[in-house]
Amino acid sequence: MSELGNYLKEKREEKEMSLDDLQRTTKIQKRYLVAIEEGNFDTLPGIFYARAFVKTYAEAIGLNAEEVLHTYKNELPSTQSETVDLPSRAERTKPAKASSSPSKNGGRPISTILVPILILLVIGTIVYFVWNLDFGSNNDESVDEPQEGSTYDGPSPDEEEEDEASPDEGTDNDEGTDEDENNEATEEEDVEPELVLEDEGDTTQTYTLANADSFESLVIEMNGEGTYVEVRESEDTGTVEQNYPPFGETFNPDVSELDSLYVRIGFGAEVDTFSVNDLEIELLDTTSVQVIEVLLDDESE
Repeated sequence: MSELGNYLKEKREEKEMSLDDLQRTTKIQKRYLVAIEEGNFDTLPGIFYARAFVKTYAEAIGLNAEEVLHTYKNELPSTQSETVDLPSRAERTKPAKASSSPSKNGGRPISTILVPILILLVIGTIVYFVWNLDFGSNNDESVDEPQEGSTYDGPSPDEEEEDEASPDEGTDNDEGTDEDENNEATEEEDVEPELVLEDEGDTTQTYTLANADSFESLVIEMNGEGTYVEVRESEDTGTVEQNYPPFGETFNPDVSELDSLYVRIGFGAEVDTFSVNDLEIELLDTTSVQVIEVLLDDESE
């Protein structure tokens, strides 16, 4: 029996908890709990489950899980030693690109032909607008110039100033204001929630959920039995919910009361869909444990 197993077993017995009690509390099968106490981590579904199961065991008996993991880290198998040769996510999802064929016209690329044509079109457009601008200016100068001996029957300059200074009552200004307010209200109602990627590392992704007041759903669809998922509100809080064997089922925890999401995923290659409020997130192409953190936008709260 390992030192870690002895330590956990002693603390469990001090709490007067049996393995059956611990199984009901942690939802971890009894044979895995026995394997942890005996230090037989090879019997777990995967070596990266060792840390997750030990962490859940420690929390269930009232220990500081992070301190336990740090103190006995040399006894726990390293997740870096378990690698799986899988094609990259890009290779699994992207179709093969069509092979480029040599261009015609004696091997000359089409761009060498289109560029001169575009230049001629731009020059022609500029000349057209300059010509019309000059022609219109000349016409404007010749308008409204009274000829000698002609009479002008329009209003005097003083009358025009009075008309501009005293606009008629009952104009449509109020109606225009109401229409603008209605348009602004419609635009605010049509704003859709969106996920904004704030930061991305080798094994971490941080998103902001904009235009949403709360988390309505978290759905993780898996295609295999090797994926482990743990949900917290933040990195410093305890586990809110996690999946248990069999792992190859859709995981849909209740996150409506959380102010943020901190999701740890082991073996994400077997995750088909990861979505928050029906907005899909593409996981990192890694066989290591990865973390997805989603924060609510302050302006939407």
